[in-house]
Amino acid sequence: MSIDAVNSSLMAAVHQVYGATAGRNVTPVEDSEKDKAATEDMFTLSAAGEKTLGLLGLFGVEPGKPITLADMRAYASEQLDGFRKRFQAMLRGHGIDTSQPVTLGHEFGTGRLIVTNNHPDAEKIDGLLAERPELCNTVTGATSALALARHGEEHAKFADAYGQNPQAAVAQYAYLFNTSWDANVTFSSDSYEVAYNRTIR
Repeated sequence: MSIDAVNSSLMAAVHQVYGATAGRNVTPVEDSEKDKAATEDMFTLSAAGEKTLGLLGLFGVEPGKPITLADMRAYASEQLDGFRKRFQAMLRGHGIDTSQPVTLGHEFGTGRLIVTNNHPDAEKIDGLLAERPELCNTVTGATSALALARHGEEHAKFADAYGQNPQAAVAQYAYLFNTSWDANVTFSSDSYEVAYNRTIR
C-alpha cells in the first residue's frame, strides 16, 4: 500500500468522524548540512466536529481556520510562559528555592506531572502539583502540542523521503512506527527550556 493510500484513508476517516478537511503547504528551505523541506501541515474542523470535541478555539486559532505547526508552537510557548510565572510564585510561596532549575515531565503509566530531575524539594513539588490539576493541565496541554508538532515535522520528512524512495524511507524512518515524542520542560526563575525524548509505545 502506498503512503498516499494510507493518507487518503486516514483523512477519509477523520472527515467521516469529525467533518474535518485537511490541507498541506510545503515550502522548501536550505540547510547547511543538506536540503530539507519545511512543512506547515494544517487541518480544519467543522463546527460540528469542534462542538463534538469541545475544541472551540483550539491552540488559540479562530474556529474554522487552519491550524499550523507554528500555531501549535505559539500556543505552547504562551501556555508555558504563563505556567512558569505561576509555578515560580507557587514555589516561592512554599519556601522552595527557585534558583535551582526544576524539570517537569509526565510519569509513565499515570501521566501525572512530576519532577524528573534531582531537585532537593522534588517530593514537595510533586505534592503541590498533585493538588493543582488545573495548573498541571497547562503544562500537559503545552507539551502535548509540542509533541504533536514534532510528530508532524517527522511525518513530513518521512512523506518527502517516501515519495523519492519508499524502501529507503521506511528503513530510515522505521522508528516512527513504534516510538513517540515526549516533551519535558526545565523551568528556571526567568526562563524555560524544552527537551524532547523519543519513547517506545
